[in-house]
Amino acid sequence: MSFEKMQVDRKCEEVEEIEVPDGGYGWIVTIAVFLYNFCTWGANAGYAIYLEHYLRYDTFPGGGRLDYAAVGGIAFGVGLLFAPFITWVSHRFGVHVSIAIGIVFQGTGLMLAAFSRKLWQIYLTQGVLISFGLAFIFVPNISLLPQWFRRKRSLASGVAAGGSGLGGVIFNLGMQRIIEVKSVKWALIVQFIMCTCLSSIALTLTRTRRQAVFKKDNYKIKLFDKEVFSSPGAWLVCGWVSFTMLGYVILLYSLSAFTTSLGYSPTQGSYVSCMISVGNIIGRPIVGYLADMFGSITVGVVVHLVVAIFSWAMWIPCKNMATAIVFALIEGMLMGSIWVLLGSIVTRVVGLRKLDVTFGALWIFVGIFSLPSPVIGIQLASSVQNATAYVNTAIFSGFCYFGASSCLFLLRGYLVARDAASDQDSLMDNDEVAVPVSFYSFSKGLITLRSSKKSLL
Repeated sequence: MSFEKMQVDRKCEEVEEIEVPDGGYGWIVTIAVFLYNFCTWGANAGYAIYLEHYLRYDTFPGGGRLDYAAVGGIAFGVGLLFAPFITWVSHRFGVHVSIAIGIVFQGTGLMLAAFSRKLWQIYLTQGVLISFGLAFIFVPNISLLPQWFRRKRSLASGVAAGGSGLGGVIFNLGMQRIIEVKSVKWALIVQFIMCTCLSSIALTLTRTRRQAVFKKDNYKIKLFDKEVFSSPGAWLVCGWVSFTMLGYVILLYSLSAFTTSLGYSPTQGSYVSCMISVGNIIGRPIVGYLADMFGSITVGVVVHLVVAIFSWAMWIPCKNMATAIVFALIEGMLMGSIWVLLGSIVTRVVGLRKLDVTFGALWIFVGIFSLPSPVIGIQLASSVQNATAYVNTAIFSGFCYFGASSCLFLLRGYLVARDAASDQDSLMDNDEVAVPVSFYSFSKGLITLRSSKKSLL
C-alpha cells in the first residue's frame, strides 16, 4: 500500500460520519428556500419586462441598449462578487442576520427605483442595491438544504428552485399588466411589497444545522480555503458555473426582446419570457428527482448538452410566436438546472464542512460571468429588428452550455477516479479534497460508467 493511500485511510478513520436527517424539518426549510428563490431569482427574471420597456420607450434620458442591459447584469452579479464577505457575515452573526440585511437592501432598491428619474439612479437602485439584496439573501441559504438532506438532496433542491420559476411567471405577467394599466413606478412598488413580505415569512421558517455539522471541529471562519482550490474538482466546478452563467443570463433576458424583434407586441414578448418560468416550475423538480436516481453530475452532463442543442436547432430557425413559446418552455425546464444540482455537486466535491467557504469563492465566478452576459447578448444581436437578429446570440448561448456540459463530464471522470483512490463509503459528505488522483486514473474514470462508491455520480 502506498504512503498516500495510508494517509487517506488514516484520515478516513479519524473523520466522524456527519448525520443528516434527510427530511423532517428540512421540508419546512425547503419551503423557506422556495420563497427566497421566488423573491430573488424569480423577481430578477422579471427584469426582462422592465428591460423591454426601457428599450422600447427610452425611459431615461441618455440611456441606451447597453445601459439597460448593464443594469440587469449588475442586478444579477455585483453583489455576488462580495460573497466571501457575506459568508463571513453569516458565520459571524448568523444566517438570519445576513438574510435580514438582504431583505432591507432589496426593499430599499425597489422603492428607490420606483421614484428614480435619471439613468445613474437606476444603476444604483435597480442595479447595485437589488444585487446586494439578492446576494445577502441567496448566499447564506444555498447551503441550508445540503445540511438537511442526503439521498433526497437534489429533489429538495429542485422543489426549492421551483420558487424562482413561479416567481418568474408572476413577476413577468403581473408586472407587465401593472405597467400597462398604471406605470413602471407602481409595478416596482407592488414588487417591493410582495418580496419584502414573503422573504420575511421565509426568514421566520429558516433553521440551520451548522452546529451539528461542525460540532467536532475547532471551526474557524475562512474567506478562502487553499486546500479546496488545490483540488482539480473545485476548478472544474468553477468552469461549469462560469460557462452556465454566460448562457443562462442571456437566455433569461433575451427572449422577450427576441419575440418583439419578430414583430410581436411587448405583451406577447412577456408571454414568451413567462414560459421560461413555467418551464422552471415543471422541470426543476423533475431534474432533481432524476438526479437522485441517476446521479447529479450524470444528469447535469445530459441536461446542459440538451440546452446547447436546442439553442442551435430551435432558436436559430425560430420565426414565429408558437416556436418561440415551445422553445422557451423547453429551455426553461432545463437551462436553470444549475440551481438544482449545484448544492449536491459542490457537496460531493468538497464535503459539508467546506461547503460555505467553497460557495463563498464560487459566487465570485457567478458574479463575474453573469455581469457581462446581458451586454454580450445585446451586442451579439443585430440592431435591425427581424427574424435573424438573434442568430449570433443563439450560437453563443449554445456554445456556453456545451462548455458547461464538458466541464461536468470531466468532473465526473475526476470523481470516479477519486472514489476509487479513497475506496471509503464513510467519506460521503466529509472532506475528500485531499485524496490524490493520478492522470491515468482520471483518464480511466472518464470512460467508467459506475463509481466504486454506493453514491451515484
